[in-house]
Amino acid sequence: MIYSVDVALILVVGLAAIIDIKTRKIPNWLTLTTAAAGIMGGFLFFVLTVDPQAGWQWLLFSGKGWLVGIGIFLIPFVFGGMGGGDVKLLGAIGALKGVSFVIETAVLVALWGGLLALAAIIMKKRSTLLKRFGGGLKIFLLTRGKAGKEYMLPDENVSEKEKLYVPYGVAFFLGVITVYLIDVKLPL
Repeated sequence: MIYSVDVALILVVGLAAIIDIKTRKIPNWLTLTTAAAGIMGGFLFFVLTVDPQAGWQWLLFSGKGWLVGIGIFLIPFVFGGMGGGDVKLLGAIGALKGVSFVIETAVLVALWGGLLALAAIIMKKRSTLLKRFGGGLKIFLLTRGKAGKEYMLPDENVSEKEKLYVPYGVAFFLGVITVYLIDVKLPL
């Protein structure tokens, strides 16, 4: 069954994808208002209409979803693998749908993001970038994280035109849609 929160989520990630393609950013007004609506909207709905106790349960459900969403993509953000808008969008998804849904979404967003990055590498004929990342990952794994990061991270000396850009807003849209289509339930 599709609820209004599901429709809202699909609209938000669809809008994020469009904006990300056009501007290369996912704006704060979209992510922060969505997170606030997820946290406070459910809380106020339950407190004012159904049961105040259910409102506090929603606040906890939504707050945990937001924190887990922010936490999942925080490390890739710190290492420059994604933007702050991506992190805040995953937090907003967690605020709307909770921990289990945000974890499922994060896994699928990462998979879709990887496929989109691979497609971008192939379309831009940048196989050296893929080889460099693979070599860096191998070094990173063999040295247990002590070396290799410098090969996996984007090269800062590349011009803006040559930089590889993957609009993660599209990966978010595809990830959320995939979660709805496969309807997997994690035992959380």
